[in-house]
Amino acid sequence: MKRKVVIDTSVITNPYSTKEIARSLEGAMEEFIRLVKESGYEILATPATVEELRTFFQELPIDFYRVVRIKTPNKYETRIPGIVLYDFLSEMRDRINRGLRVAEKAVREFRDKEEREAIKYLRENYRRVMREGIVDSKEDIDTILLALQEEASISTADEGQIELARKLGIEVIEPRTLYRMMQREIEEGSAPTGI
Repeated sequence: MKRKVVIDTSVITNPYSTKEIARSLEGAMEEFIRLVKESGYEILATPATVEELRTFFQELPIDFYRVVRIKTPNKYETRIPGIVLYDFLSEMRDRINRGLRVAEKAVREFRDKEEREAIKYLRENYRRVMREGIVDSKEDIDTILLALQEEASISTADEGQIELARKLGIEVIEPRTLYRMMQREIEEGSAPTGI
């Protein structure tokens, strides 16, 4: 049985892919395509992931479309347990309060200093408090929903997606580990070759 994995952009664009696997984004893409072809893994991605990848490449290689199945999740039928929504709302309320404290601190501490310093402090810290470690985009949730719908693993470096996937019982495979798993599959010779 082929392993089914939903990927996000980070699988190809993360530093591991562009430094340890290849020396460029194009090289990382070529190596990813080769590994998928030779390992026999079933790789899926959402249209939003493909659109985001297109911002990194002038044109995606035609072989990318041969080895990655592009699919939109069924948002109307995929179910998420109520406790996940409850936890998400609790987390957002806490983050809003922490964001407010960051703003208050910026006003107090930078009152007599240059406005540019205050804005820089506010932007950096507010963004960190509000967005790190949480699903914060439609693109992120699409990846999670597709993995649920397809009963697939997910491969991402995004902390928010990882956290939500784990809460939903979705297997998470770090991009570095996905590359190693595909390579091992090829070396053991148990994978069908070519697509």
